[in-house]
Amino acid sequence: MVTAQADGTLKHWHATSGRCLHSVPPENENSLCTLDFNSSGTLLATGGKDRYVRIYDETTKTVAFAMKESGQLVGHSNRIFCVKFNPQEPNMVVSGGWDRTIQIYDLRTRGPVNFLFGPHICGETIDFRNDGYTMVSGSYR
Repeated sequence: MVTAQADGTLKHWHATSGRCLHSVPPENENSLCTLDFNSSGTLLATGGKDRYVRIYDETTKTVAFAMKESGQLVGHSNRIFCVKFNPQEPNMVVSGGWDRTIQIYDLRTRGPVNFLFGPHICGETIDFRNDGYTMVSGSYR
C-alpha cells in the first residue's frame, strides 16, 4: 500500500504488519493530495499543491519525471486533487483540480497534450470506462 502525505512524503507500507517499508521524501514543500498506479503497477503518479504531476518509477522508488507545461499548454494553475492513469492507454494520465481543468498528459512527451475546461475537482472524481476512450468526472460546482 502507498500513501501520499500532507507534507509531500510518499510512504510504502506492508499491508499485513502495518510497517513502513520505504519513504520517499518530498522534493519541495508540496502537499500531496492524490496518487494512482498504472495498470501494471510499475509507475505511480502523484499530484498536489505545487501543480505538478510527478511520475515515480516503482522499481527504484524515485521520481522519473515531473510534468506541468508543454509549449502553449500551461498545465494546472491551482492544486491538483485527482490523477488517473488510463488503463487501456499506458502513456495517458489525466489530472484535475481547483482550476476547473482536466489536463491530459502523454508520458512519451512528458507534458500536457490537451485539456478540458469545466469540472471543479476536489477529490478522486475522474475515472475511465474499460473502453479507454470514455472518461467521467465529478465536479464541486
